[in-house]
Amino acid sequence: MLQVGGNRAYLYETQSYSQLFSDIEFMIEKNPETKFTLITRIPSRRLLEQLDINGLDTYWMTEQDSNNSIKPDFSSVVEIFRQSKDAYDEQVMVIDGLEFISDRIGADQLLTEITILVDDLSKFNYTCILCLDLLAMPAKIATKLKYILETLEISNEKVLVTGNEDEEYIEPSITPGEHMEYELGKDGNPRLVYLSKLPRTGFSNNILVKRILQWRRMGLDVSEIEPALKYREDRAYELYKSVEEKVRRAVDLDRFINSNSDSINTSELATDIFRLRQLTGLDDLEKKYYKSTD
Repeated sequence: MLQVGGNRAYLYETQSYSQLFSDIEFMIEKNPETKFTLITRIPSRRLLEQLDINGLDTYWMTEQDSNNSIKPDFSSVVEIFRQSKDAYDEQVMVIDGLEFISDRIGADQLLTEITILVDDLSKFNYTCILCLDLLAMPAKIATKLKYILETLEISNEKVLVTGNEDEEYIEPSITPGEHMEYELGKDGNPRLVYLSKLPRTGFSNNILVKRILQWRRMGLDVSEIEPALKYREDRAYELYKSVEEKVRRAVDLDRFINSNSDSINTSELATDIFRLRQLTGLDDLEKKYYKSTD
């Protein structure tokens, strides 16, 4: 179980949405009995492309009025706390978009609101994880936030909670998932990387969903495999193997193209990288680039 309870607030220093969403999935896997809620600046339709939201309540922080949206202010956040404070034994609220609130009310007022929230958490049955890019905050505000909040770091093996007086390593309850850091290619997009092949033994819909999300985070169009989510496992696995082979070929091409990018026309480079991320025209691209090395 993720032992960050006790109705306390933690600071998660945001590096990228890809890493944040990967860490959220990691925490959910480790704590199947805990209810997770995410407030984010990412609209629901885009969130579906990057995060497995099964078992996760989500709210879009926006000025717009739409389903499951909340206004960018702390009163709206507190209202969610109130509505579901007794719904589950253990609840975790992950709050993204605090920089957006800061832009509206100022960094000093943001600090005040966070301090009030921390003081009031004893009224609610929640652990609160506040996601912030401290580099976007004034130095004095960042320092104060680190003082009033414990820092939560996620790694492949454990959850590390650090505070002002001590630090505690909390062992996970199940095997960690894959966490990936992406190197950027010449076009500014994430470089494609090899992922371990999924064996037939243990293959499931949930595992396939996570693999699809990993591919999407690399910028791959894997819409071809989405029907497999409705297939029986044997048929779904056959489609997975077909798409996985295309992805492997795309990774090989991506590596070759980036290694030889200095000799490739810029517009041609962008077009070909786009094609391989769509997993289309792989035969033509392989003939074009591999034949030139013969």
